[in-house]
Amino acid sequence: MSLELNLEQVDKILEIKKPKGGTYIDSKKRIAFQISINDELYNVWDIPGYEHENGKWNGTPTTWWLEYNERLIPYVDIGVNRICWEINYKQTNTIKYKWDDADIRSGGRCTLRANGKDVYEFFSRNPEHALPKANSLLVQLIEHPFNFLNQEEEEGRKIWYYGLPATISIAARPGEISIVPEYSTDLPEDKWWELYLERANPVQIGLSKDEIDEINESRERSLEWKDYGRIGHGDPLWDGMIQWFRK
Repeated sequence: MSLELNLEQVDKILEIKKPKGGTYIDSKKRIAFQISINDELYNVWDIPGYEHENGKWNGTPTTWWLEYNERLIPYVDIGVNRICWEINYKQTNTIKYKWDDADIRSGGRCTLRANGKDVYEFFSRNPEHALPKANSLLVQLIEHPFNFLNQEEEEGRKIWYYGLPATISIAARPGEISIVPEYSTDLPEDKWWELYLERANPVQIGLSKDEIDEINESRERSLEWKDYGRIGHGDPLWDGMIQWFRK
């Protein structure tokens, strides 16, 4: 039996009750994940009922096959970068004129890419700050409930936002989200925003005038979001007010 298969062979195998080389499972093939090879994404298929010996020899799944050049190759998840990361950092200087005075300022932006896609950005003036932060983010982005690696899958995800029902909308900038309120008969639009303003802004007791002014400005910004029908939340890592799992 050849270890490599073409896609037509696989479709025929799945139609047979007991395919040669494997135990039939009443299930269809599915894409398990994708990997980047030479900067191109390729599917790794999970094909229940058709196994390769390479997996048995290496103690890895035996039903994973890499689709490459219109063929299926036994895939062994050892010595392979499941996620190919890129860290791009660029320092900048800008200049602004105000009343004939020149103001020169430094800047910098770091972009994290996974398997060829931009997944997160942050501002940092200095590489000695940006690069260690980027290194720690690699773990955070993988472990976080929000799917940074495939953000398009998060569109419309149901969450609780300050304890209120809402859904996620993916923003234009990678790694940022908007919050779309979810209204109902029991929780109409005006009531939703009333509760949001109460919960998003602390009680104004024992605060200084500057702190009260800051809270009032925040409330005014929140009311402006109401006109757009969504809240520009920003970074999903800043999520103390988000409960990610809502059915």
